[in-house]
Amino acid sequence: MKRCINRLGVVGLPLSILFYVLAITAPINAMQTDDPLEVLMITGGGWHDYEAQIEILEEGLTERIGNIVFTVDNEVGEAHDQTISRHDNTDWATQFDVVLYNHCHTEIEDVSYIEQIVNAHVEHQLPAVMLHCAMHSYRADTDLWFDFVGARSHRHEGHQPFTVESILTDHPIMANFPRTWRTPHGELYEIVELKQGAKPLARAYGIDTDMYHDVVWTYEYEGVPIFSSTLGHHNVTMGHDVNLNLVASGLLWAAGKLNDDGTPQEAYEGDRGFGWISLWDGETLDGWRASENTESFWVEDERIVVDGPRSHLFYEGPVTGGDFVNFEFKTDVYTYPEANSGVFFHTRFQDYGWPQYGYEAQVNATHSDPRKTGSLYAVSDVMDDAPHEDHEWFHYYIEVDGRDIVFKVDDEMVMSFAEPKTREGTISLDRGTISLQAHDPNSRIYFRDLYIRVWPD
Repeated sequence: MKRCINRLGVVGLPLSILFYVLAITAPINAMQTDDPLEVLMITGGGWHDYEAQIEILEEGLTERIGNIVFTVDNEVGEAHDQTISRHDNTDWATQFDVVLYNHCHTEIEDVSYIEQIVNAHVEHQLPAVMLHCAMHSYRADTDLWFDFVGARSHRHEGHQPFTVESILTDHPIMANFPRTWRTPHGELYEIVELKQGAKPLARAYGIDTDMYHDVVWTYEYEGVPIFSSTLGHHNVTMGHDVNLNLVASGLLWAAGKLNDDGTPQEAYEGDRGFGWISLWDGETLDGWRASENTESFWVEDERIVVDGPRSHLFYEGPVTGGDFVNFEFKTDVYTYPEANSGVFFHTRFQDYGWPQYGYEAQVNATHSDPRKTGSLYAVSDVMDDAPHEDHEWFHYYIEVDGRDIVFKVDDEMVMSFAEPKTREGTISLDRGTISLQAHDPNSRIYFRDLYIRVWPD
């Protein structure tokens, strides 16, 4: 509503007229749900690779949200004590829907400058997103910035990975976050105080301090919604799918565009799909481990090639360490004639033989086995006619929700199975990882674009 008033220039009108203007413009404003999110990114200040992180955040958030426009302030370069000209007054806050702070302005001593920034947010009720060193910025002779962020932190532990644990899985921001996530690199901030009213969403255990520290939280400062995450010192962490999904969720939440179930409001989901996490880096088999005949798997031209004697490639990467319960999984698959393969889920690593745990989503168009692609192998089968052809890519989708299993090929459902509560044994739903199958030396298969969306247990 603030923006509607400012555009019409009605500030200062008599109260009765103002209420009339609000009444006649509210329905029009409410219908404008597809306006792009105007995001101001404040960045720079040294200590971090902000030039690269500008691109990481712009591209990553655009992929996930789509309907978003960035304005970037990076005029201070690597200086820690230089102010930004945009903040010379408070009017700048009328131009944006949310401010993303990914900066390290640690040596600014002008208290009035800090007050002016915070006052602009409060005056115009402008939401904020705080990333990493934003928590350490503006450490002048005032606590105002810490009060605004919702936490106090002055230092961090050593540079080492750490495990992030979701502690409020039912919060919309955490709906697409794994139960646990091991950062590829890290710099764990020591949080010495979380302000009253701040809501911690995730934490991590610090080896150096021998204690847990909150790493993600929400807060409201004088009516202003604020999302904060201390993750992102290294580019590999900032650009990881898990982290970008988290930042996208937090930004949408702060802007009031995130539904209670963690999905974006209409018109704010990007082409890539919100909440999807890549299980494969597209270049190596890092995070995957093959059983027995390891030579049956290799990477070529941005695809996993499966060709050779029996083996199974198990995911053991940083996304929950391959411990999945409820999830959506999707990949693109290409089969050669007479090829046989499969995607196992709720399985676990073993050195030799066919996987003894979990179910198999069959991949087979023309192999002699009558169970074709889309079969929940030997449990609920698609017989004789495959839903795709050899020598073409098809999109394979697997969903596990409680006891319900769904397979789709090219967005068409091909199998739906409700596991009976009485089903027991190793071939049943429990929890576990994803595995790709090399079936025999005559089966050549390609996989690419392996993504998972993890749901709370």
